[in-house]
Amino acid sequence: RWRPFFIDPGTQPDGEEYNAYNRRRWGSDGWTYSLPGKREGTKFRNWKVWPNTLLASRLIHRAGVEGGWQLQHKAKGRVFELIYEEGKNASDLAVLAALANELGL
Repeated sequence: RWRPFFIDPGTQPDGEEYNAYNRRRWGSDGWTYSLPGKREGTKFRNWKVWPNTLLASRLIHRAGVEGGWQLQHKAKGRVFELIYEEGKNASDLAVLAALANELGL
């Protein structure tokens, strides 16, 4: 079962530029070099924005309400792809609206 997790509630509502966020929060992005997802093949090649994930979490929750765990799982995966692989800002309402449309919500 998916449960939302807000890594940093202090993240700006519109998200923050990736490097600026990491410098502000941890001094650098060195901690990302050992992320577990890399072992599973996630490349994190286009991570441009550290998103405020409140709205994305709501979308993922809604997907579960509307389409059960399968749609919720798909929504979660797509949010991760948008952030880490496609360089999109999951804080952006237009990005999330397009994803909701893609998911049939």
